[in-house]
Amino acid sequence: MKTNIVLIGMTGSGKSTIGEKLSQQLDMPFKDIDHFIEQTTKKTVSKLFEVSEAHFRAIETQACKELAVTESYTVISCGGGVVLNPENIEALRKTGWIVFVDRPVEHIIKDIEIGHRPLLKDGENVLYQLNEQRLGLYQSFADFRVDNQSDLEEVLSTIKNNLPKTITHKRRG
Repeated sequence: MKTNIVLIGMTGSGKSTIGEKLSQQLDMPFKDIDHFIEQTTKKTVSKLFEVSEAHFRAIETQACKELAVTESYTVISCGGGVVLNPENIEALRKTGWIVFVDRPVEHIIKDIEIGHRPLLKDGENVLYQLNEQRLGLYQSFADFRVDNQSDLEEVLSTIKNNLPKTITHKRRG
């Protein structure tokens, strides 16, 4: 049974902020895959990328598989590139509802610190390229899409209204 809520979308789209708040409102644990990777490897995502992107992506796939089978009734925030390997989504989809957090690149650029994002070290144009490469993947893998251009409470309400009641009422009924 699908009991997790899995947030996918571009880096800086608001997945972690939305995930933390959603987990509080639904009284569910929150897991950020990048933080999980940093805790288990004892290395930052940037350091793992320094080895190679392929190295990081292999670790990311293992993390997706592990979280999918060990967590239930958990909000999981994924890194922006999680959709690059269909194996990741396949694992996460077995136990989770996939929510695409869609935010225009222009809004992301205003909000994020590019220096902390390994793939964006070459500037904001990379963000447009990544969005172009990944948008179709986010759309095709998502169970539903939420537009993150309004206030946080409206985004959270949209997500909760699109989830099955078995998740949103797990401890209330």
